Amino acid sequence: MSSTSPEQDPLDPGDVVLDRYRVVENIASGGHSVVYRGQDERLSRPVCIKVFSRLPTEAGISKASYQHFVQEAFALSRLTHPNTLRIYDFGHISVERDDKKGEVPFQVCEYMNGGTLANVVRDLGPQPASETLRIVGAVCDALGEAHGLGIVHRDIKPQNILFAEVGKARLPKLADFGIAKWMDDTTSENRAGDTQVVAGAKLAMYSPSWAAPEQLAGQPVGPSTDIYSLAVVAIYMMTGVPIFACDDVYEGYRKRRHGDRLMREAFAGLALPEPALVLLARALAFSPFDRPTKIGDFMEALGHAFEPSTAELVRLPATDPVTTSVRAPITPVTMKLSAAELASDDVAPGRAAVHDGAPLQAPPGHARTGGPPPLPGNATVAAPPPVARPPAPPPRLAPVATAGAGPGVQAPTAPPRRLGVSQAPVSLADRVVHFLETKGDVADIADVATGIRLRVTLQVGVGGARIVHLKPLSCFIALPGGRPTSAVQIAADSVFDLTTPRQDILARAYLALGSPAAGHRVFPLGPEPIAIGVEECPEVVLIDFGTGRGAYFVYTAGPGQQRASAPPSRRGPTRSKG
Repeated sequence: MSSTSPEQDPLDPGDVVLDRYRVVENIASGGHSVVYRGQDERLSRPVCIKVFSRLPTEAGISKASYQHFVQEAFALSRLTHPNTLRIYDFGHISVERDDKKGEVPFQVCEYMNGGTLANVVRDLGPQPASETLRIVGAVCDALGEAHGLGIVHRDIKPQNILFAEVGKARLPKLADFGIAKWMDDTTSENRAGDTQVVAGAKLAMYSPSWAAPEQLAGQPVGPSTDIYSLAVVAIYMMTGVPIFACDDVYEGYRKRRHGDRLMREAFAGLALPEPALVLLARALAFSPFDRPTKIGDFMEALGHAFEPSTAELVRLPATDPVTTSVRAPITPVTMKLSAAELASDDVAPGRAAVHDGAPLQAPPGHARTGGPPPLPGNATVAAPPPVARPPAPPPRLAPVATAGAGPGVQAPTAPPRRLGVSQAPVSLADRVVHFLETKGDVADIADVATGIRLRVTLQVGVGGARIVHLKPLSCFIALPGGRPTSAVQIAADSVFDLTTPRQDILARAYLALGSPAAGHRVFPLGPEPIAIGVEECPEVVLIDFGTGRGAYFVYTAGPGQQRASAPPSRRGPTRSKG
């Protein structure tokens, strides 16, 4: 990539990322991100490409802001609910600025076309209670999956609720898990912090107008934190005004600490049944111990409290109401991403912490009553019990350097052994050898010993160079000294790691392209080299998981071996960034 200044885009129209995603145009930028409309050339669908636009070594770029961008991809990769924005891919691209070279991360995700909840309220005004219930219910569903996996969103706000237009309906999606926290992750060294320091001042990685009191006070968070923010969003939908609008952390905390008057003023204009008002007041309780602690319980209570016959509020004009059945399964459709909001990085002074993962319980001496609490007033948040340190993670695998011990072996000294294609596994060199024929140059490895699923694509690059594209289907992949990513392209023998999102190594493997020798390709496999005939297998590579595990020869069959139903194709030269 050519040299660029900080003001220039890291990508240009026409660039291809991961040999798949073509950049169409820059559609938004803000903070440390640039958002592009792109095209997935394999599946012929529009995508959004969001790039962290600054080098980590540049002035004003903190470790927290960089890591939060990466962590969003890892969080989204675990979530599959139809009301959660889908991420398709993740990786890094190389950039050069002012004689500095480095890599920046990017995400590829759904391209939403219906704007955000903030756009809807701004353009159409306050929403009916029925629409509020539908949209909030959809977000509850999405949060139910996240909380079940131990993830607290921590930044529920109208700008992070996106819509996909499907016919006349708008389907809501919860986005921006950039500051999400694993509830049992308080001691991890691999997680980004909650604040960054700019010009000597701490900046919080959340939005104060929508945050819960414990976030503003820097105290532990849990599922009830998201419930609080969602209740603030619900009131905003029905009134058009943020109940605690404020950019100052201390003023925002004071408003919540003595928020009875603000809530009464907000509730006064709502034609809601009494149970709905009581439930919203409970969700906005100053103390997290007085709120619903489970998003599923809150969603169920909403359904009972908002009676359709009495819950109708200010009716929208006849122009384009937001009508959607959000609880039904979503049929796959072409979607667009809200560019401006994805590119924005809202921050304000403050700090936050995270709960240890257990449900928030009332501390000693804090008695619960049978009914909902009164409007929040002078309640205080008690300090949680000490967090138990989780057990130490398993040790990482050390690099393998000895012959036969694992992937990445010394040059064998024995003469090559001729091996023909076998439909059945072959025991050889303390390994179980498998032959996998490609279909359209693609084969999927499912290694039983490691549980790894890996997609292998054989390609031909510029000048006929042999290229192997590796894409894990169950984890991430990293080359030596590199960061975990969703896919890599390799053009030479190499060791690679299969990792978790937190960079723990699940398995180490060795890719060998083979050395040509008298009509064969010779591969190292423990102490004994293996020769594969090129007439039988014109294209073949070896992926070796090491002693006691699987070794896989991925090949395209020769003319006499090809399956009539799946003749192999050859790709032309490829140009790729990333």
